[in-house]
Amino acid sequence: MTKDFEIWENFKAGDKSALSYIYFQYFHSMFQYGIKFKDDPEFIKDCIQDVFFKLIKAGEKLGHTENIRFYLFKALKNSIYKELEKNKRNELVEIFPFKFDTLFSFEEDVQEKENMSHKEKVLLKALDGLSERQREIIYLRFECAMEYDQICDIMELKNDSARKLLFRAIKSLREIISNQIKLPILLLFRLSQKHVL
Repeated sequence: MTKDFEIWENFKAGDKSALSYIYFQYFHSMFQYGIKFKDDPEFIKDCIQDVFFKLIKAGEKLGHTENIRFYLFKALKNSIYKELEKNKRNELVEIFPFKFDTLFSFEEDVQEKENMSHKEKVLLKALDGLSERQREIIYLRFECAMEYDQICDIMELKNDSARKLLFRAIKSLREIISNQIKLPILLLFRLSQKHVL
């Protein structure tokens, strides 16, 4: 049994220390993922609270998991969808399609620099040229280190479609970058030691 499996089973059984561990261990990564869909911190925090409220209420009825972060990401995305749909109906405001365009963690560090290198500028421009779905799959695969089956579940894709989407995203990045700089693709998400994925 994995550590995640044991913690999750303890949580389902009502163990408060397991709940506390899950909340504090994953709140930040949930927030970072959620804010990419809607740039409204309070809205995303409310959605996260809603996720935990429903998980606690479900208790032993919850399914099993060996990857808590994946389980929480999927639940959060569903919560965001439902809340945005509800707001759309109540306010008659056009909210969809969802935007997945907030910066990757390393992009924030790069953009905070006063003088970006040519390579960094090209990389940021290349990432900006990707579609929202391409940015999301790159985020889940490289920054969150999720497996294809987990990505497929979260993004509601078939395995072949997920692989093709990621392949095309990387190919697009390669084409944009190779025309301007010589930067190995493995360095796309490793601009600094802090951001090894």
